[in-house]
Amino acid sequence: MSTVENQVPVFEGIPSSDDLARIADLLVQAGLETIELSDGKGARCFMRVDMPASASHVPTSDVSPAPAETMQTDIAVQAPYFGVLALTELAEIGTLVRQGDVVAQMQIGTLQIPVTVPVEGTIVEVVGQDGVLTGYGAVVVRIEPTV
Repeated sequence: MSTVENQVPVFEGIPSSDDLARIADLLVQAGLETIELSDGKGARCFMRVDMPASASHVPTSDVSPAPAETMQTDIAVQAPYFGVLALTELAEIGTLVRQGDVVAQMQIGTLQIPVTVPVEGTIVEVVGQDGVLTGYGAVVVRIEPTV
């Protein structure tokens, strides 16, 4: 097994038991329960892990919570898929963004899925961490909508 960005396993054959254990650890870290791997030649591996009670919420940042007034009116921009988070230059506090702007990419292997902003506004918090394996639905940034 080799890794892309030291996070996502890449296989050239059937995963070993050590590789499978590593995948299970990555699933738990990302807050995911299942994954299906395929080699493109017909071989498939489906894996399901039992989530420990402490992993039901996997923190994505050590940043302290935003002030209460921000939490009441801001909008969470969430990861549309799981993968390694790659923040763009727009993902900075104070940046004015428009609906559809890409604030990050979710990368898994060569696949890149954009994380887009649903409304115009100002970024008030960057929650996701660049280069970290991030689960589906994890908050990437928070936006204060333009009135």
